[in-house]
Amino acid sequence: MSTTLQRLGDRAGLQHGGGRPAGRQQRPRGRLLQAGKRWATAYFLLGPALAFLGFWFIYPIIESVILSFQSVDEFHFAQRSYIGLRNFDQLLHDPAFFHSLEITLFFVVLVVPAQTVLALVIASVMQSAGIGKSAFRTAFFIPYMTSTVAVTTVFMRLFVAGGPLANLAAHFHIPNTTWYASVQLALPFLVIVYVYMYIGLYIVVFSSGLEQIPSVLYEAAEIDGAGVLQRFRHVTVPSLRPFVTFVVVAGLIQAIQIFDQAYVVAGGQILGSPAGATSTLVIFIYQQAFRLNDLGYGSAAAVVLLVIVFLGTVVTRRLLPERR
Repeated sequence: MSTTLQRLGDRAGLQHGGGRPAGRQQRPRGRLLQAGKRWATAYFLLGPALAFLGFWFIYPIIESVILSFQSVDEFHFAQRSYIGLRNFDQLLHDPAFFHSLEITLFFVVLVVPAQTVLALVIASVMQSAGIGKSAFRTAFFIPYMTSTVAVTTVFMRLFVAGGPLANLAAHFHIPNTTWYASVQLALPFLVIVYVYMYIGLYIVVFSSGLEQIPSVLYEAAEIDGAGVLQRFRHVTVPSLRPFVTFVVVAGLIQAIQIFDQAYVVAGGQILGSPAGATSTLVIFIYQQAFRLNDLGYGSAAAVVLLVIVFLGTVVTRRLLPERR
C-alpha cells in the first residue's frame, strides 16, 4: 500500500513540477552548462594556435585561389586586375604545363609503390631480427632528417660518369654517364634520391604497426603450417592495412610536391634541366610565379595542383580502405 502511494506521489511530482523528480530534471541543465564552460575554455586555449594555423596555411590557400582569377604583374598587388578564367584557359593550351604534369605523374607512379613496398619489407626484416632493431631503424631514419641539398649533392657525386654507382649500373647495361645530366636517366636519378630520403620515415611507421600485431596470430599461422612468405601475406599485410593506407596517401601527397631535389639538380639555374626531364609541376609553378613574375598564372597552376592532391587522396582512400 505504501509503495503504491509513493508511486502516485512521484507521478504527481512529475506533473506539477514539485518533489525530487523535478530536481532530477534540472541536473542535465547543470551538466550542459559545465560542458559548455569546458568547451569555451578549450577554444580559448586553442585560439592562438588556430589563429596561427589559419594565417599560415588557410589564408595562403584562399589568397592563391583569388590570385588564380587575377593578373598580377611583377608583384604589384595594388594594380592586380580580375581576368576570370583566362589563366586556367591558358593552362589548358600550355604544352609546358602538360609536360610538367606528365613528369610529376610518372615520378609519383615510380616513387609511391617503390617506397611503400621497400619500407614494408625492410621493417618486417628488422622486426624479425630483434637484436639491433633500434640501431637499424635510426640508420634508415637519418637521411630523412638530413638536408635535401646535402643528400642530393652526395648522390650527384656517386652517379657522375665514372662514379661508384654509375660504374655499378654499367654492369646492368646502363650507360656509364652522368645520370642527372642525361635526359633518359635524370628522372630515375630523382626517384632514387627521393626514395632513399623518405623510406626511413615509412620504415618507422611500419615498425610501429608491426609491434601492435599480436604474436598469437603468427603462432597460430605457424601451427597451421604457414611459411615465412605465407605469414607475411596472410597475417602481416592484412594487419597493417591502416598503416599501408597512411603510407600510400602521405607518400602520394609528398611525391606530387617534389621540388628540392629537382632544384638542386638544376643548380638553381635552368629549372627542369636537362631539357625539361625534371620539370615537375611545382617547378613549373615556381618558374611561372617567381622567375617570369606571372603570379596569377602560377597561382592557377597551384590551384590545379591542390585539386590533384585532393582527388588523389580521395581515390587512394577509396581503393585502399583501412578495413575490409
